[in-house]
Amino acid sequence: MTSNISPAALAAGSSQECIREEAARYALMRRIAPTLRHHMAGTLQPIGMISAILERRLQAPEPDMAVLRENGKSISTLSRSAASACMNLITWVAPRENGVIPVHTGVEECVGMLATDLAFRGFTVTNQIVAAEVTAPVTALRTVFTAALIALTDASPAPASIVLSSEAADGHTRVSVTVTCAVDATLSSDPRQYRQLDWDDVKALAAAEKIILSHDNNRIEMRFPVPQADGLIA
Repeated sequence: MTSNISPAALAAGSSQECIREEAARYALMRRIAPTLRHHMAGTLQPIGMISAILERRLQAPEPDMAVLRENGKSISTLSRSAASACMNLITWVAPRENGVIPVHTGVEECVGMLATDLAFRGFTVTNQIVAAEVTAPVTALRTVFTAALIALTDASPAPASIVLSSEAADGHTRVSVTVTCAVDATLSSDPRQYRQLDWDDVKALAAAEKIILSHDNNRIEMRFPVPQADGLIA
């Protein structure tokens, strides 16, 4: 069967898909940027505290050199740890070559990234995903799962509880997010935030990452392809 769609129309459609994908990625980065900044500041804060203590001890008439050496070692250790943590956080903005990660580890990482924001907005998270030898692409989890969680909570009244679960299904890993709202829940928005994420954003990211997506008002289900032994996606 031949298609009646012209090459120009196909090119225009592809261009629109790319624009939607880029817009969704930008919106997601804007939403998690405050959290990235908060986490980076958290890794650097101990260095500042030890430096302040070291400075006061250096002002003593007879500084204890053994203690100062220990403080210096602490600063060195904390600096290496902070550099490693910051480099990992930067990969949320500029991913390295896409690898795979255990699903439970990737989900924990994404939830940890959003935990403070979700708690502030009145959401409690129960993670029922157990440790298993099931993996998924890192970028797909960080983009699609994170965007889906934000979009679902943006559209849900609070306070509410969130339950995360997963199971294997037909060569995919099915990850589900369900929101149950309290009786007195109300829908609100934080004026300090960038715009809300909607389902068009999540669908654009899912299409780009080849993730099967379905959702309703209080539940979203994502099917992540299971990588094969040679690193290819099944």
